Amino acid sequence: MIKEAFCAGTLGALLWLDRYQIGQIMISRPIVVGPIIGWALGDVPLGLAVGVLFEVLWLRRPPIGGFIAPDVTFSTAIASAVAIIVKNQFTLDTTALALLSFILFMPLSFVGSKLDLLLRMGLGKLAPLAEQAILKRDNLTIGLFFAASAILGFTICLTAEVPIIILGTVVLKRIVEVCPESFIAALKFAYFAVPAIGALDMLAGNFERFSFALFLIGFISTLLCYLFL
Repeated sequence: MIKEAFCAGTLGALLWLDRYQIGQIMISRPIVVGPIIGWALGDVPLGLAVGVLFEVLWLRRPPIGGFIAPDVTFSTAIASAVAIIVKNQFTLDTTALALLSFILFMPLSFVGSKLDLLLRMGLGKLAPLAEQAILKRDNLTIGLFFAASAILGFTICLTAEVPIIILGTVVLKRIVEVCPESFIAALKFAYFAVPAIGALDMLAGNFERFSFALFLIGFISTLLCYLFL
């Protein structure tokens, strides 16, 4: 469990940097993070199932400007890792376990946003020194500041994710052990309620044919993965 936690935590922290610091090429989106964690831990369908829930629910809340959106990268990496580690010890339906892990770790999206704020405060202290280096055209110092900011972000995220994954695995295992079969069966169907809520939220705020078409494609793709994978 500890090995898997460090593996998932390291990958999660690297992908977390894409939110603000490096690249911003959308690899920090839950629909990407979940399958990557799943690939690393040996269960891509479960990672995808978790990622879809976080992606659809927070689809209309991108981190634009000074707004610090709920950190779905952080919570997706943890929820995916814990679900996969637990599934390796129990015979449980993919969608049921994905939803259970999502419900348990969704609040961490708000904890992750606090980490974002903490990181921004730390980088703010480095900003004046970095600006001086830019004015002096000191490329070496600029590079050092860039590396320091990336290392700081990676360290903050990794330090938070690994112990949460270990503790979360223990908690989710206990929950699975006491869950009746009828509750697990209900979770299989309830899984599809979250995408439906995400669709209603999206349509209520932005009724555009293109957005609606993209959602339908994603929802149908997820349904097909559930039926045939």
